Amino acid sequence: MRLHTALHLLSCVVSAPVSGGNIAPDRARLDFDIDMALLEAQRITHDTNALIASAVATETVWITEEELEARPQLVKTMSVQPPRGAGRVRLVKIPGIDLQPCGGTHVGNIAEIGGIRVTRIRNEGKRNKRVEIVLAA
Repeated sequence: MRLHTALHLLSCVVSAPVSGGNIAPDRARLDFDIDMALLEAQRITHDTNALIASAVATETVWITEEELEARPQLVKTMSVQPPRGAGRVRLVKIPGIDLQPCGGTHVGNIAEIGGIRVTRIRNEGKRNKRVEIVLAA
C-alpha cells in the first residue's frame, strides 16, 4: 500500500506520461516517456517527500465512463487503460495533488508512506526512463 501510493506521488513529481511500472514488496518503479536529462534523483526524492509531509488524506471517488472519456488527462499510463464496461470507474484522489483511475489499495493518509528514496534512474529505451524507489529507512 505504501509503495503503491508513493508511485502516485512520483507520477506527480515527474511530469511525463507513464510508460510502465512495477511494485515489489521492497521496491517500486515507474517508467516515463521523458528526456533523461530531466530526471534528477535528489530532486525527485526531495519533491516526493515534500508531498508526503503534506499529510493529505486519500479518497476514493467514482465517475462514469462517459466522464472519463471527457477527461482523458486523468489517465497517466500510456499502455494500460482503466477497465470499462461496468458503467463507472474508480478514481484515487489525493486532494490538491493527484486524481487518476486506480483499483489498487492505498494508505489512508499519504504521511503513512513515511518517505521514499530514489535508488536508481536508468534508460530502458526510447520511451522508458526508469525511476526506482524504496521506502526510506
